[in-house]
Amino acid sequence: MKHYPEWRIRYNTAHYQHTLKHTPSVVKDGFYTGPANFPKVETANGLTQFCINYINWTGGNATRVSSAGRYLQGRYIPSTTRKGTADIMATIQGKSVKIEIKVGKDRPSKEQLAEQARERQAGGIYEFVHTPEEFFIIFDQITSH
Repeated sequence: MKHYPEWRIRYNTAHYQHTLKHTPSVVKDGFYTGPANFPKVETANGLTQFCINYINWTGGNATRVSSAGRYLQGRYIPSTTRKGTADIMATIQGKSVKIEIKVGKDRPSKEQLAEQARERQAGGIYEFVHTPEEFFIIFDQITSH
């Protein structure tokens, strides 16, 4: 039998509980199979999706924020998002939460540190997350108050 880390068990349990609440017949009829694709949490995209899914499945509201510019008809159009804006904007138990994903050697920029200070000054939460374990430490602190 395969042994999974606690964070993976919590993720799968959140998905099960979400499915049970929103589509109970899937569970009752024996068709529940777990999350379709488990995010590759070793990558920034995977860890971002992991956090968003968990927040949404547990009653919060989270979305990914793209601060990248884009090309349109061969011309670069810069983003209108303020530099330093976090990767994830969420509301968890009525609290404004911003999460910036940092994987590997990625470090916060001065703009991200300034945005963190602004968010905290406004009464919100802005945290840097490097691993699923760190995400759950932060999530548990937010939800325990």
